[in-house]
Amino acid sequence: MKKCSIRRVELVIAFAFVFGCKDTGEKANVLPSDDFTVGQAQKWYSDFRKSSRSVGQPDDKVIWGAATQRKVAEDDEIVVAPVLSGNFLGCRIKDGRKDKRKPDEENVAGRIHRSLIVRKVRGKIEAIEMRTVFDADYEPRVKNGQIDPANFEGKVYFFDMDGKLVNGLIYEEGKQVAAFGPNKGGRTSDMVEVCTDWYHQGCVDGYGCSGWVYQETTCEMVYVSAGSSGSGTIWANSLDVSLSSGSAVLFNELMQLPYISSFWGGINDTEKDYFLNRLWMIPQAASATAAAMSFAEWFYCDLSDDGNWNAYKHAVLSAILCMEFGVSTALQITNNHELESPPNQMEMDLHNNDLGVKIYKSISASLATVPIHNPGLKLALIADTALKKIALGEGKRLMPVNVSIGTPQTFFWTNGANRCH
Repeated sequence: MKKCSIRRVELVIAFAFVFGCKDTGEKANVLPSDDFTVGQAQKWYSDFRKSSRSVGQPDDKVIWGAATQRKVAEDDEIVVAPVLSGNFLGCRIKDGRKDKRKPDEENVAGRIHRSLIVRKVRGKIEAIEMRTVFDADYEPRVKNGQIDPANFEGKVYFFDMDGKLVNGLIYEEGKQVAAFGPNKGGRTSDMVEVCTDWYHQGCVDGYGCSGWVYQETTCEMVYVSAGSSGSGTIWANSLDVSLSSGSAVLFNELMQLPYISSFWGGINDTEKDYFLNRLWMIPQAASATAAAMSFAEWFYCDLSDDGNWNAYKHAVLSAILCMEFGVSTALQITNNHELESPPNQMEMDLHNNDLGVKIYKSISASLATVPIHNPGLKLALIADTALKKIALGEGKRLMPVNVSIGTPQTFFWTNGANRCH
């Protein structure tokens, strides 16, 4: 069992689940009913965990209230449930397709949506872990209040209960363009690596948590072949359920996490509408906000509006959001946040948000060279670059600071003043 969990409150919370057990026998895997319900899947899984040495992490939580059942074929049914936990990992595939349109990408944390699939096929039940890894520039499209999976871009990994990759899919513009797995098949097959980077963190109640510590990387060689494995497979159906299902139950579970509920309480109605259709984005948006506030509080000892510290906070947040979600999504998030601001503050904040985008673009090549097992270095590079830009006068601030709405204020360029560290 890989130890990759325990929550880092100020930076990352992720949807996660890790399996690490053996099959408990044919009898334990059979249910008499012809209809496989969410309740049956939950009962089987509960019994299975009791009879297994270890499955997942102690803080893993399967959100059965948000689970969806689907019939794949006459004798093949699945139940897909999101999993909420504090595990932190990275998934990456060295995509060797000759006609690939996207560069290899490293994805971590909130960009990975993890689900539990309980499958009943020909009377036998098995559990599979699904990791949906979104491309950095993927922008979900909403239809009838739910995410429309028709334009999904990213990679999907399926693992058995021993943590071995059993299948994978690559999507571009909503179409499956390749599959990968341990067996060679299809055309244009290449032998490549799929790697998972594991982290752990020490937390003590009442004292907070240490930084993430890289533990190990596990890799296995797989084949990548061009083409689609078909829309009627368990793999495509599981992805469709995961992307299109939305639930108030999952939202309520997210709100149980203190720093996410705090983030939610500080955003406007437009932002809430945006995130309600993109629940998978909430943890990482909240962690980016917490990180920006932590940096501002450390370097300036001030989180109020208007001064050098505020310009710094906005620039750092915008840059982190660019790194996590891509520039277009970051701009959408930050623009939504400013809709209800007074005109002068809106102008100031939009300028500083744009400065964050420019900072990200200027260091994106350097960020790409930072090893995936050291995400703190990426945040440190953003924080340090933003400090220099603020000191050089590239941000905007309002003076006098901390005044009531309606009081005349004048724009000033930022400078190197007000630092406490």
